[in-house]
Amino acid sequence: MPRRVLVPRLAEGSTPLPESGSTHMFDPPQLAALRIVVGVGGPGGEPPDADSFRPTYVVSVPIFSMGGLDPDGVYEFDAGLLLDGIRKRALRRGWGARLEIELTQAAESVPHADLWVEAPFGDDAPVSLAVLGRNARGITLPGGARTVVVATSLVHDSKRIAVLSGAYTAQLRDVAPDATARPKVASLVRNVHVDLTRFEFEG
Repeated sequence: MPRRVLVPRLAEGSTPLPESGSTHMFDPPQLAALRIVVGVGGPGGEPPDADSFRPTYVVSVPIFSMGGLDPDGVYEFDAGLLLDGIRKRALRRGWGARLEIELTQAAESVPHADLWVEAPFGDDAPVSLAVLGRNARGITLPGGARTVVVATSLVHDSKRIAVLSGAYTAQLRDVAPDATARPKVASLVRNVHVDLTRFEFEG
């Protein structure tokens, strides 16, 4: 299943970059938000899939204090226990959860660089990565920047939700990260470390 997604550049009305013998470097994409989205499936009680999923609860994970602890020394957030607790209390519907990573790409790079996002789970994992939205190209913001939401596929219990933890990466390039050709444009890699079993509401 895909663990890497490509968000194509938006080249409409772009101005060519000046010719150069070296790679043109842009600022890396910025992390705007991390969310755990929990929702229900159809009325028959079956686990939700991509078509039947209806978001019900959204937990916004702090991005400025990831991994931090407040003075009590106890992690307060465990997405797996949260999902299992809801499933035990609301038995008439099937429940699922996904991780959403919202990224912003600066206006100057949008016409020239694709956004590549890679998940930490292996190609043989029972989960995958996708770009949300009708055209999978994000939403253009005033001034020409864009915001992109990348989401994992749905998981239905605490064991599966732990698979979503790890180091996600996002970078800008005009060729694939593992391509042998040297990129004409690129950025440094933005690392997003996620541990869905050990999080603090207030770090």
